[in-house]
Amino acid sequence: MSIDESSVLSELNNILKSRHFRSRKVLRAFLHYVVMQTLAGNIAKITQYAIAVEGLGKSPDFNSATDPLIRIQAGRLRKLLDEYYASEGRFDPITIELATRGYHATFTHSITQTVYQPVMLAQTSFSLSQGPSIVCIPRTFMSNPDSWSLITRLTRDYVNILTHFNGCQVIFAQETRWQSRDALQQHHTDFALFLDLHSATAEHYRLKCSLIHIPTEQTAWAQSFTLNAHFGDSQSQLQGIFRRIAHDTLGYEQGVAHQVWARYLVDSGKPIAAHYQVMLALRQQLWERSPAAFQRSVKICEQRLAHVANDVQAMIVYADYCRMDYLFQYRQIETLEERLAYITETLLQLAPGNAYSHLYYALSCLLSAEHDACLAALQQAQAINPLDTHLETIAELIHRRLTQEKSIAPISNLNTTDKIIEQ
Repeated sequence: MSIDESSVLSELNNILKSRHFRSRKVLRAFLHYVVMQTLAGNIAKITQYAIAVEGLGKSPDFNSATDPLIRIQAGRLRKLLDEYYASEGRFDPITIELATRGYHATFTHSITQTVYQPVMLAQTSFSLSQGPSIVCIPRTFMSNPDSWSLITRLTRDYVNILTHFNGCQVIFAQETRWQSRDALQQHHTDFALFLDLHSATAEHYRLKCSLIHIPTEQTAWAQSFTLNAHFGDSQSQLQGIFRRIAHDTLGYEQGVAHQVWARYLVDSGKPIAAHYQVMLALRQQLWERSPAAFQRSVKICEQRLAHVANDVQAMIVYADYCRMDYLFQYRQIETLEERLAYITETLLQLAPGNAYSHLYYALSCLLSAEHDACLAALQQAQAINPLDTHLETIAELIHRRLTQEKSIAPISNLNTTDKIIEQ
């Protein structure tokens, strides 16, 4: 699809007046110069010297061999453009970038669909505790017509993986171009994860991912990855990328989505809905990491389960509290082994496809010295979700205890090394 000059100039104006660029005098001049020269067909003349002297007003004796000014500013410009398109410019139909080889500008247009059909988040019963919700949105900025099928397939694969993660709701959006800024609100989610496919070289694609907090329209996280041209045939490459995205955005300890979601609820000053309280209390306990915070969080979870006995999410959180109570000797949960056994048996009935149901059942089996059942449950948990780093850490701890001497000590006697868990 060809892009006319007026559309490029309109997009350039949008960038220059954005909050990212309006106070960056040098980068504004740099971008304006290379865009205008590219539109004029003077790509071969866009050199470091020309940018410095004609674009930035440097002295004619400027020497690019000894002065790295343009190389440094080019790197800054590429990064700032990435940040712009991950936030303010995520709705723009045209993308302006600085070429990876050379200093000319490139212009790409997203492939659009005729009809805008948002996919709505399925209504989840408020009888279940909830954490942050995310809509994953594929977009392509390539003229290759096959690129749309590539990025949609990749995004669907990622969404399928995220459904196995604990404490979040994830959906897939079909559209590639947004008709208005209000379109995101129609999904009724807390975050949008954009997965943008760009061309890099003949052998590689570039995947840009950005997590946007919808209520504040702020970029919570952004990262770029390089994909080979046959990435669909390289599951190991995709698994590594998916693992990194999931760890950074939805990870139990460092996941940005959980952190931003919880902070926003706390800072809003509004009453917390009942179905958010368990997950929010869990996050607050992780922030404070004290016996008092742990006691408060356990009480909130127990109260929730007293009112909603089959709240699967609350049961998983409570099982994790049992783990922490053993490891850190808080001694806040009475008859802990019996409670953990009951919770995990119920989870296996209500949520047999949840990896954490099997993980905490493995812990319960370890405490009761049912070693074969423990090992089988661990293997099942890791098979369901092999990309969850928190689950993997706990599974490794349990497995390490399992493979020690036949006479396995009570878990309360774990040494200091064993207690170091990425929660």
